[in-house]
Amino acid sequence: MATGSLAPMRFLLLIGMLAIAAAAQAQDWSTEEIFARYKAAVVQVRIIDERGGEKSSLGSGFFISDAGEIVSNYHVVADLVEHPGQFRAEYVLDDGQTGPLTLRTVDVVHDLSLLQAENLRRPFLAIESNLPAKGERLYAFGNPYDLGMTIIEGTYNGLLEKSLYERIHFSGSINPGMSGGPTVDRNGNVIGVNVATAGNQVSFLVPAGYVLGLMEGADDQSESLHERIGAQLFANQQRYLDELTAQPLITARLGNYEIPGKLGKYINCSSRSDQSSDRLVESVSYSCYTDENVYLSDQLSTGAIRIEHALVSTDDLSQLRFWALMENSFSRFYAGFGGSEDNMTSFRCQTEAVDRGDLRLKVVLCLRGYKEYPGLYDLIQRQITLNRPREALTTTLMLTGVSIDHGLRFAEAVLESVKWSP
Repeated sequence: MATGSLAPMRFLLLIGMLAIAAAAQAQDWSTEEIFARYKAAVVQVRIIDERGGEKSSLGSGFFISDAGEIVSNYHVVADLVEHPGQFRAEYVLDDGQTGPLTLRTVDVVHDLSLLQAENLRRPFLAIESNLPAKGERLYAFGNPYDLGMTIIEGTYNGLLEKSLYERIHFSGSINPGMSGGPTVDRNGNVIGVNVATAGNQVSFLVPAGYVLGLMEGADDQSESLHERIGAQLFANQQRYLDELTAQPLITARLGNYEIPGKLGKYINCSSRSDQSSDRLVESVSYSCYTDENVYLSDQLSTGAIRIEHALVSTDDLSQLRFWALMENSFSRFYAGFGGSEDNMTSFRCQTEAVDRGDLRLKVVLCLRGYKEYPGLYDLIQRQITLNRPREALTTTLMLTGVSIDHGLRFAEAVLESVKWSP
């Protein structure tokens, strides 16, 4: 009886010792050993121009199942969506073997894509949705500059604090061609997907947990890729604009005005004064903006917020000359939104006067639509105060990829947040 009771305990103890030994062994793996263990699960993804027959662009990817499923970035394969029939995708294995790839689904908000290699079984990597401890050693795989399979050592430095789109800060050199490759821990679990770099070993990863969401509904054929992307963009703008308009906008002070300021933790703000000695007018600018956007193509991105304020005044110009200068400046504004007539309509604008007693404004609202994603628009709202003889505050709001309802609601909130407050 005593022997029977000790057997399970000895078994559990043995399992525990084996687990400890395995963990210790994993900690001792060199970069060389990690590369040898996991390189077979990483591929180069090539986008081939059908007419020329050669690669147009390239990135990286990795297997997530033994059924030939490969994850990469959306921006690596965007030409397959934007120019169907003009491009095709293929994989290149670590041993040089190549084959065709089919695009199954995408997540444009998190810059992910899911591709399929038929009749191909390879080692695959596990997805780890839990984030490691800050400072933990990580290893990025990919094909930088088409130089062949490469491994980069780096460290996990947490999630970016000022980011509308969740990103991991990875201290390591992710170079062009590594986009879409995996960054793994010492056990070969994917912590993030390589996505971008700012240089000087400041790089960014998409948290691997979003890969799990990418796989959900991948086989749903009820909608086209453009319809799926449109739904993702609509849900994304709804998420952050609902959050911003759920309460009064946070304001800052510029001269005798209250203005919309740092609206959220992912909003960056900066200001600058004109210090030139020969100036006829004095000006102070105050800008708040998101640093990230959603990539759609080389010519077009979306999902960004920018608010620019400029307080302009003069002691040297007459009232007539001052307002002639302000009107000329106000009418000459152009925003670099990108896109072309192939995928965007022209801006259509309307002007109105707003009188709030102590504050009179001229407001110009402009919209242009996304041809491939009906119901989404870029919005510009320009407003200028008219209640002071030699002083004016201009405010410019720029939103990309928003619905009319959400865009107008936020534009109204920005308009209402500007107040004269002597």
